[in-house]
Amino acid sequence: MQLTFENKTIDQLAIELIQAYEPPGGYYLGFSGGKDSVIIEHLARRSGVKFDSHYCVSPIDPPQLRWFIKEWYPDVSWDCYAKGFFKKILTNGLPTRRRRWCCRLIKESGGFGRVKILGMRKAESETRKSYNCFTIPKNRDNATGWVLPILTWSDGDVWQYISEHNIATSAMYRHGFKRLGCVLCPFHGRIEIKLEMELFPKIAAAWHSAAVRYFYKRIERGTPLPFLTAEDYWQWWISR
Repeated sequence: MQLTFENKTIDQLAIELIQAYEPPGGYYLGFSGGKDSVIIEHLARRSGVKFDSHYCVSPIDPPQLRWFIKEWYPDVSWDCYAKGFFKKILTNGLPTRRRRWCCRLIKESGGFGRVKILGMRKAESETRKSYNCFTIPKNRDNATGWVLPILTWSDGDVWQYISEHNIATSAMYRHGFKRLGCVLCPFHGRIEIKLEMELFPKIAAAWHSAAVRYFYKRIERGTPLPFLTAEDYWQWWISR
């Protein structure tokens, strides 16, 4: 199918994009429960293509997010690739912005050999500004291609589409969250970190415990971290 851009709305263009790259076996749709993923799921249904939606279960996602997916998207498959996640910190250390091994384990493990529909947008990060609406991932994903229907959408576009089509979203957005996802994600700022530690103390405690264990594991290996105490290491990490 040839895409034309004259007199088309952004959602019409997104639907045409999805239809143009439809693989014979159907799409793998990456579903996180956030505002972007509910939109691509809605667009995929409107487009009439074959697809199956998958939530990669994360041990560090807010429980409210899981509740939302279970209630509103019961047909989404729950795939578990991150079992023993906190134990892996003993080997890898706490993830950072430059060494974000957690995403590969949790979010990017599914869809081997398939074309994925994903809700990435350029407005979310500097890295994503270089992406195209159809991207072949290199050295970071098992997929054969990414179709990114809302890549150029702004936050305003996202919320307008959700409003116009009366799409349900997680209540977390109405409690001050701008983006949903892993608690204490390395890309979250200090204000978000503080809020998440207050709202999700059990997940924060699991992160803290893993940090302490890794600190002493490095001492046992003879390769200590450049911090005097485990608490110094933890405070450095959450300070971003």
